Amino acid sequence: MAGIQWYKILYTQTEVKDLEDKANYISFQLHDPALAQRWYLRLRELIQDGLTTFLLKYPLYDVEPWKEKGIRLFFTRGDVVLYSVDLEKQDVYIRGVCTKGRDLSAHLEETE
Repeated sequence: MAGIQWYKILYTQTEVKDLEDKANYISFQLHDPALAQRWYLRLRELIQDGLTTFLLKYPLYDVEPWKEKGIRLFFTRGDVVLYSVDLEKQDVYIRGVCTKGRDLSAHLEETE
């Protein structure tokens, strides 16, 4: 489509670790590897579908210093995807994934 800008999704090491940690929790603590796989695949699909176009529609994380750094929040059913955008390069950096209700600032501080 003409006029729509497409962005490339780039996963940081922190985000990859977040996904692995949650998938391992579901697999080993909840004893449901099939659910872990479904969760992982669904989340990756949601990220691809939701953050390749019109990604500025999602809110900035309204807490400093994260707001100044351009961290945005993409909410899914049970998770929050923390991401930032480089408009010039047309890249989206997935910074982390947290379960809803978790202290997002504390999670971001862990990743700095």
